[in-house]
Amino acid sequence: RPSTTDDCRLDLSTCHIETMATAGIQELMSAENRASQIVSEARAARGERMKEAKREAETVISKLRGEKQAEFESSRMATAKEDEFAELKAKAEADIGLMNSQYASNKSAVTEMMAKVVTDVDLTLSDTRVLAGKRASGQA
Repeated sequence: RPSTTDDCRLDLSTCHIETMATAGIQELMSAENRASQIVSEARAARGERMKEAKREAETVISKLRGEKQAEFESSRMATAKEDEFAELKAKAEADIGLMNSQYASNKSAVTEMMAKVVTDVDLTLSDTRVLAGKRASGQA
């Protein structure tokens, strides 16, 4: 059996080993806590980056949506004007065609009527003219 001094040395050595073991465990737990905290901070930072990226994406999307909507409205208005113009042009052409056909069908009748009115002169005087002529010549 060892002597008392050896016991003391063994106890000191054991105490020292236990203290070192406890210190090592404490250091490991502390390192684990720091690692856990780093992971937690990284997750929170990642979440914030994701939220920021989403906000930026929504801003870009809304801007692009506005531009495309404006392009669509402009295109739609231009198309509507073109359609309205085409419709108006077709109606005008139909009216012109109708007038041309009426002119062609009534041309000869109108020409005959105008020639008859111009060439058929009534040479008889109205009663008022006859009376005015007599008064002027002193007969009445």
